[in-house]
Amino acid sequence: MKDPLKEWLGERANTAGIIACGFRRANGKFLCHSNDASCPADKMERILRLLDGTRPVIAGAGLAPRWSNWSFSQGQIRFVTRHDGWMFALAVRNETDIAQHLDVLATEFLALELTR
Repeated sequence: MKDPLKEWLGERANTAGIIACGFRRANGKFLCHSNDASCPADKMERILRLLDGTRPVIAGAGLAPRWSNWSFSQGQIRFVTRHDGWMFALAVRNETDIAQHLDVLATEFLALELTR
């Protein structure tokens, strides 16, 4: 059986401007991919874990955003959470085409039919 996440990631992972991306499955396992030595897959996993740690604080404030952006000097990270426990983080370089399409990618991720 095909994994819809791996198919979706495979179609997008090497897009110009993507530094790294990562997923946390509903079962707690991580899948991360890096296109740039400045952000290897293990660093992307650490970033995803840290971003996940912000969810209780934000939820405790009565907020439930579909996604959030975090900016850094070379780019930005889009962090997306789903009600079923899946999470997605994508680090992209500023001034690239992919940086202009983060809403599209986030919406696609939210619409994926994923299993545990």
